[in-house]
Amino acid sequence: MHAIFADYSTSDPRAALHAMTAQPVSREPSTGALLVTSYQLVQELLLHPALTNMAQRDPLADADLTAQQVELHRPVLRFFQAWGHHHTMVRDRLRPAFSRSACAPILHQLALDCAELLEQLSTESVPVDWIDRFCRPYALRLLAALFGATSAQLDTLAGATEGLMAYLAKPRAHLDDEVGGRARESLTMAQAAVRDTVLAEPTAPLALALREIADDTGLGEQTAVAVAVQIITGTLDPLAAALAEAAQRYQSSAAARPYRAAADEALRLSCPFRFAVRYATEEFRIAGHTVLPGQRVLLVLGSANLDEEVFPDPLAFLPGREARPLSFGWGVHHCVGATLARGALDILARTLDEGGRTLEVVPGSLRRVGHLGADQITALMVRVG
Repeated sequence: MHAIFADYSTSDPRAALHAMTAQPVSREPSTGALLVTSYQLVQELLLHPALTNMAQRDPLADADLTAQQVELHRPVLRFFQAWGHHHTMVRDRLRPAFSRSACAPILHQLALDCAELLEQLSTESVPVDWIDRFCRPYALRLLAALFGATSAQLDTLAGATEGLMAYLAKPRAHLDDEVGGRARESLTMAQAAVRDTVLAEPTAPLALALREIADDTGLGEQTAVAVAVQIITGTLDPLAAALAEAAQRYQSSAAARPYRAAADEALRLSCPFRFAVRYATEEFRIAGHTVLPGQRVLLVLGSANLDEEVFPDPLAFLPGREARPLSFGWGVHHCVGATLARGALDILARTLDEGGRTLEVVPGSLRRVGHLGADQITALMVRVG
């Protein structure tokens, strides 16, 4: 079995991701996908004109599935592809809501929230679950400010997306009917929650942009819902993974300095979304390998961030590295929410440092979901001093 399909629930996946860099380009035999792990190649291919994030073949048609199974998975796959053909248009609509000026008041409030949450945790006489007691409420407060809703509303909305997130995280999820069934239920709940919480009475810049997308006949409500769900799923578990990495690295105030460099290094090592999936639109070559039209290409961001040629001693936490990690993608595919994600980690480092606080992680307490595609940390016990 290829390393990308292994179970990493009891081991650190970074060892496998680092080992994969020994072969900058390789072919996964069971699917025929081309895996690219070199930093330089991944960076270049993120902008390659012959690669798209839209599948060129129907994965359900290529699988040996019954009509009932196809009917189960089809709406989920269609939902995830809802705005792929309108990528540039949607990004243009969203960009003002994620500008530095729009993010400034959100991050200002988040700094107050961070101090409040750490103060609460510092009064506990025993270690607390960092994911449940800090990461999730911290991320929910960020999302609430971004969408113009309450934390309770975002908690409900986020809960509705869990099945969709599990579908995204699992390789070949379209072959797993149990995961597909949960994703279908999640999709129905998420659509209703986005309509009620975000689109019904929009006030925040992001909610207004989503309402505008929903009202555009060329895009529509399905696209607006898909974008909202992607923002939520792209924030909760990924930010928790990065904050869990930070908790393990920021155990002294000195380790969190300089703040921005420490945040970038935590994001490099955690790399919550480890693959960027692309499909070839025409035949071309990658480092001597022929890529055929429709072929799947996995740009392994998690391995590129551990490329020794770019990041010496790649598994070490060394803030201030010269190269920027590819955790947020690159170029036109750079994550629009990168400013908020970096800001959230920067705030944690700054709050710990300026408040003289410490984080003490309980050895062996980290728990994660085993899929390699996305880093989902489910538990981490920490004592806040």
